[in-house]
Amino acid sequence: MAFDGLFCAAVAQELNKWSGARVEKIHQSSQSCFYFQLYHEGRRGNFVVSASASRPILAITEESVARPDTPTPTCMLYRKHLQNGRLVGAEWVENERIIRFLFDSADEMGYVKRKHLYAEMMGKCSNIILTDENDRILSAGSVSDITASVRRVMSGLLYELPPKQDKISVFAVDESAFLRLCEEKSGTPASAFFLKSFLGISPVVARELAFTALGGTDCEVGSHNAKALYCALESLLRRFKENDFVPCAVFDGEDNGVEYSFMPLTQYQSGTKMREYESFSLLLTDYFGRKEEAVNIGRYSHDMVRTVNTHLSRTQKKLGLLKNELDDCSAMEEMRIRGDVITANIYRIRQGDSSVTGIDYESGNEITVSLDIALNPAKNAQKYYKKYSKMKRASVVLAEQIKKAEAECDYLQSVLSFIDRAASPQELAEIKSELAEGGYLSDKSTGSKKKKTPASKPLSFTTTDGLLVRVGRNNKQNDALTGSAERNEIWFHIKGFHGSHVILTPDGNEEPTDRDYNEALMLAAYYSEKRGSRNVEVDYTRVRNLKKPSGSAPGFVTYEKYYSAVVDAINPFEK
Repeated sequence: MAFDGLFCAAVAQELNKWSGARVEKIHQSSQSCFYFQLYHEGRRGNFVVSASASRPILAITEESVARPDTPTPTCMLYRKHLQNGRLVGAEWVENERIIRFLFDSADEMGYVKRKHLYAEMMGKCSNIILTDENDRILSAGSVSDITASVRRVMSGLLYELPPKQDKISVFAVDESAFLRLCEEKSGTPASAFFLKSFLGISPVVARELAFTALGGTDCEVGSHNAKALYCALESLLRRFKENDFVPCAVFDGEDNGVEYSFMPLTQYQSGTKMREYESFSLLLTDYFGRKEEAVNIGRYSHDMVRTVNTHLSRTQKKLGLLKNELDDCSAMEEMRIRGDVITANIYRIRQGDSSVTGIDYESGNEITVSLDIALNPAKNAQKYYKKYSKMKRASVVLAEQIKKAEAECDYLQSVLSFIDRAASPQELAEIKSELAEGGYLSDKSTGSKKKKTPASKPLSFTTTDGLLVRVGRNNKQNDALTGSAERNEIWFHIKGFHGSHVILTPDGNEEPTDRDYNEALMLAAYYSEKRGSRNVEVDYTRVRNLKKPSGSAPGFVTYEKYYSAVVDAINPFEK
């Protein structure tokens, strides 16, 4: 893993900038993740301690953090020992993937005591352990089995470091010892040589040293290249002596994280790009934040898609039944005509006749009408008129229900479209809240009715010529965006498909340029279910021409006066 011993050393140096910070609040979002709100020299930051195999983060961030309503017993223990205390510093446990954080906090009697927080960033064996001033364990995220023969981790026991590995510290080897080691390991791949011989080095750093020295990651160690390998190691050690760290990460063509490190990674070539960060905190929160969001989006969207599809399937089934019933009502005129024929020929009909033949004066055709022999002629005519009236009333009601069902299907399909394009868990949370308000989700799935998901702002872009363009992220935001727009602003929406409402704000009474229009049109096409397509038709009109029918679904508007243009569904501001 990239979070090796040397990476821990670099991160510890950066976090020491917050030495002396006061711990204001503590939250725990999971068994292996804590958030400490720190105050230091007039600024606040959230110290994230996440020791999990999939999301190892030790960082200070200004972004909002998860705050569960009910603190866990472990969180309450941390608050008891660390809240209102001070972060004294961060120390790297040399040659280990461990950082020890020192806190000074007052006990119940008011005496200041030293506490240690060990963040063990060791992949599947990662752990967070809190100890007292004597290194006696107060709490551990993962405890060992009581029968463990080595390194037992449980409350009340003294903290022990992991068992030593049969490797050499990179800080304790000189050139002659290194050259002798190269001779002993001759024929070994250079990256494997670094990885298996020295403490604190991860596979990516081992490969980078081999690539820097020999131009490849699979070259073998030998007497002919031992000097070059040592020069690469010396260059690495110089970074630590001079604090010359370069937080960076490598991403593939789809912007998925490949690897990260404390120094530039030159071993990756075509198809990847390296991004440098101002700090390790920014590196870790961005790198693992992307991965976490991708996981969360996949998990949250799966449940919502299933719920929406269930309602959509029911509504479509209901729509089919309604249309069948409406088709049955198409015979209502025939019922009226039969009643008219009976009435016109009532003088000819006798009790007990099973039918009567007469002229339909509307068409001029002769028709035969069946009769109920148990009813007299007048009641036979009344029977057909009642069927006609019933079908006529039903056709009006069914037509209205069909219109509502079609609107509901269209709305649910638009929700699926927004879920598919959601870029963050927050956007999904807003869509979930929208579904709950519409009665598609129960209160159990959304939590208390009193809690509301904080609304995000529409996406904002500035055209090349300096005009503001806003894009809705979901149906409710589409309503809010369009409803609050000025009458003279220009509204855009993909034609015939589901998508975001886009609002272009002119500069006063000046008409936007063709380039302004084109960029807004492309945004409307891009933020729709036709993203990535070519030759997409987009409608646009002034906001004053829009109407929001009473009782219509979120995001629905009507318009009659409009223009259309054809553009490619790509983001004009994406490089």
